[in-house]
Amino acid sequence: MTKSPEILAPVGNFESLRAAVYNGADAVYLGVDAFNARGNVQNFSRQQLPEAVKFAHFFGVKVYMTINILVFDSEMSDAVELVGFAAKSGVDAFIVQDIGLASALRTTFPNIELHASTQMGINNLEGVRALAALGFSRVVLARETPLAEIKRIHENCDIEIEYFVQGALCVAFSGNCYLCSALANASGNRGQCKQFCRLQYTMSDGKNQKNGYLLSTKDFRRLPSLKMLAECGVTSFKIEGRARRAAYVAQATAAYRKCVDNNFEFTQSDIDELKKVYNRGDYIEGYFKNQRIIYPFAQNHIGIKIGSVLAVKKGKRFNEVTIQSSHCLCRGDSIKLFCDNKEVAVISIYDVHMIKQGIYKITTTAQVSCGAEVRLIVDSKQESELLSQKSRREVSMTLDLFATKPAVLHLQSGGISVSVQGAILEKAANCPLSESDAKRQLSKTGEFFVLSDFKLNTDGVFMPISALNQLRRDGLEMLAQAICDDYNSRNKIKEKAVRADNQVKPFNAPFCFSQMILFSDVASLPKDMPDDSILVYQPSEFDYEKLAGDFNKLGGRQVYLSLPAMAGEGEVKKIKEVLSIGYGVYANNYYALELLPRQKTIIGSNMNVTNSFAVLHYSNQGFKNIVLSIENFDIDHIQNSGARLFALCDYRSEYMIFRHCPVKEHIGGNCDSCKWNENIKYFLNKKTFYLVRRRINTCQFLLKSDEKITRNLPKNICSAIEL
Repeated sequence: MTKSPEILAPVGNFESLRAAVYNGADAVYLGVDAFNARGNVQNFSRQQLPEAVKFAHFFGVKVYMTINILVFDSEMSDAVELVGFAAKSGVDAFIVQDIGLASALRTTFPNIELHASTQMGINNLEGVRALAALGFSRVVLARETPLAEIKRIHENCDIEIEYFVQGALCVAFSGNCYLCSALANASGNRGQCKQFCRLQYTMSDGKNQKNGYLLSTKDFRRLPSLKMLAECGVTSFKIEGRARRAAYVAQATAAYRKCVDNNFEFTQSDIDELKKVYNRGDYIEGYFKNQRIIYPFAQNHIGIKIGSVLAVKKGKRFNEVTIQSSHCLCRGDSIKLFCDNKEVAVISIYDVHMIKQGIYKITTTAQVSCGAEVRLIVDSKQESELLSQKSRREVSMTLDLFATKPAVLHLQSGGISVSVQGAILEKAANCPLSESDAKRQLSKTGEFFVLSDFKLNTDGVFMPISALNQLRRDGLEMLAQAICDDYNSRNKIKEKAVRADNQVKPFNAPFCFSQMILFSDVASLPKDMPDDSILVYQPSEFDYEKLAGDFNKLGGRQVYLSLPAMAGEGEVKKIKEVLSIGYGVYANNYYALELLPRQKTIIGSNMNVTNSFAVLHYSNQGFKNIVLSIENFDIDHIQNSGARLFALCDYRSEYMIFRHCPVKEHIGGNCDSCKWNENIKYFLNKKTFYLVRRRINTCQFLLKSDEKITRNLPKNICSAIEL
């Protein structure tokens, strides 16, 4: 029988942790202060981590720690030390983005369990194989990965597959969003995302113009797809939302727990309950059903439609609003009002009266119009019930009380047994401790246990209630520790925390000058370029005949083909055919590392190399040309460790990679009647971005800077320029 997929819940604090555990999570993932991709929200402190892990393990719930950002040289020792502390605290696995950090962790803690973060952008079998070879035991696939590719991965690689099933959908491809970095020096790959994608943009194709939240995606929920995902080999269903409220964590965890436990059956009510706690854009199935993914009207929680405004009576300070609602409005609820899809008011309900069934009168200072759509965004009763859920372990107790012997309390829970002794007892002169009195005191088991069975063995002794209470407290504390120790032993927690003697130490190597030129049109190449220039071709179409002709025009020079970040099975096959012409590989994703020998492969800038440890890793793997990330703000400290290092110094920044079709979303048409043209631009205040299309079998789109960016490089870094 196939094991049910794991329900993996997000937790940002203890309230969310309890909500996840009490509502059925098999595992949780969390961040600790620094080095995680939610650096701009609340996380667990270093001091809180051991307690959080102990709480989760007590209920048999695994803990994965996110350390999923790009790390600079100056931070590496602190990041490794934090992981060592977390491993000793019992953390089960670590979710990592930075290949340099992963290499350092594998060297320092050989038994540690590493999961490849979705920020690594793994989206096909070839990428998974590349990471499996590096010791990753699990990969968190990019949200853009289709079902067919998930199945191909499962059937051809022995690795755990984790996949997002609920939450926010980034418009940009995982790990390759540089918009905040470019506009605000705040890298999403460093946990500092400013969510510029949620702002209002203008889009123009030279003839038509559209305004709205044009980069703001709908949330996704994959309840209808869970069975297919499980059949395709997904072992962990991941819920996004470490920045969201505990009520959201509770409801999302409960909904997916229920669906998995009920043979993947769900109801419309399950979806409606999810919409109440957070709903951006009325949900989609991710990229599975070719749905429109952008919701241009609002960029935040729109809840669920419950009715409309029937009447408004304006007052000097407060307005009296009559609402027709399918939901029983209560004090503590919150609603949003919309007119023509635009949010016009948010109202927290304090004063509410039911006129008759389905008709309610509230007072508010908000300006409200008759006919406005009413949507519920907080259901106070639902949230109260969600957050009041508790889980307690059953414990059976046997109490031995005999004269001239110490009191002994035996406790057992889930196969774990402990015994604790008290003071020596005396025969009772008048009132021996009764079974009912003993059971009453021992039933006070606190938050984590519930008494399931009790037996008293006695010859009639006196025992003070205070002594019995202390015996209970000591016994339950000992049992809780034994349960956690048993978990740690079964999961070999201590082995994971053992530190190896050998440490990663980057080193300098001889420097060799060269220049890299990135071009998209052979005719644009300068005739006087140096003979040792490295050429990187960025074609808009992967057409074999054209690429063969262009290769011949370059007179036998070694040319590297810049490969797209995403590629399905058919596209990988087509790429291999094109590479047979004689091109090398400029890798923008891990799958590209598997296509040609190391000496014919360049580590591209989209591989996000930001530290000497990553350079050393690739150099040791046999890669001798490495382009540093455009987010390498610590570039002066990079050591070349045997490879030639390049950095873009004269280029148009690539801000985002889209898997969806912006043309179809905002201009219209479809693949049979494509309305793509090269004049499509986005505008944000005074900033202009233009759209670039790259096509293999399907299209990918790049959002690029309209202006060239220049920067100075240190002497040990070679220049890479884009024509």
